[in-house]
Amino acid sequence: MMRVLLHPGFHKTGTTTAQDFLYANRKLIWPRAALVLPWRLGALEAAVFAAAFDRADASLAAVTAEMAAVLADLDLGPRRTILVSCENLLGEMPRGTGHAPYPFAAPILRAVLAAFQALPWPVEVTVHLSLRDQAAWEESVWAHQVRKTAQIVPFTEDLAPFRARLSRVPLAEQVARLQKGVRGVHFDIRDLAALSAAPFGPAQPFVDFLRLSRAQMAEFALPVPANAAPPRAVTEQLLELNRTLTDDRALAQAKRALLAGPAPAAD
Repeated sequence: MMRVLLHPGFHKTGTTTAQDFLYANRKLIWPRAALVLPWRLGALEAAVFAAAFDRADASLAAVTAEMAAVLADLDLGPRRTILVSCENLLGEMPRGTGHAPYPFAAPILRAVLAAFQALPWPVEVTVHLSLRDQAAWEESVWAHQVRKTAQIVPFTEDLAPFRARLSRVPLAEQVARLQKGVRGVHFDIRDLAALSAAPFGPAQPFVDFLRLSRAQMAEFALPVPANAAPPRAVTEQLLELNRTLTDDRALAQAKRALLAGPAPAAD
């Protein structure tokens, strides 16, 4: 039977660290599993975002079609294992504008899974969801929205009102809704705090899924934390830049300079 580990989110829960680990160890992973990371899922992400926006049956069908196209490009067989990690497969990073962080997540996930269910052999899918402390997650999402440069309208909201809206449906409740709305798969729910103590950090669920021996695990490069938020004071400075600079290029340059830190002193 084909085994699939599908990691569709959530944003800001160690996903980049896990993906960097998978990419760094891709040559060791490939003999054991096909690896699908965000760089090859652009069309699928676009289809997911469209479905989250219009919630149309045709858009959900497009999600299934794009996932099927990705699978068609892989060298697969009935006993091949697949690892998929992309935090955009439940919708865009939350901005607190919907009634839930990922308001259309269950139908979208069902549409993604339909592509696996259409394969000509039995498939067992495990959906891995990574979580973190609710308050820390809200602040991390807020900080990421603040520091993003590719936005039509710069993000200018303070943390308190953003947190109030985003917390209306906590991540734990979002998970419960997904489990209720998506049947026929196993859910593997891991907390980032617990994973941080594991040998492979946020990538531990993928290593576990591969069922490696200790000798095989010893060959893997360890994960390096990635995409962490800057200190709160820096985020507040970025927020002020969003509010005061109206030229997109100047804003992007100012953000890059601030995030890079102070220039070294001259000799």
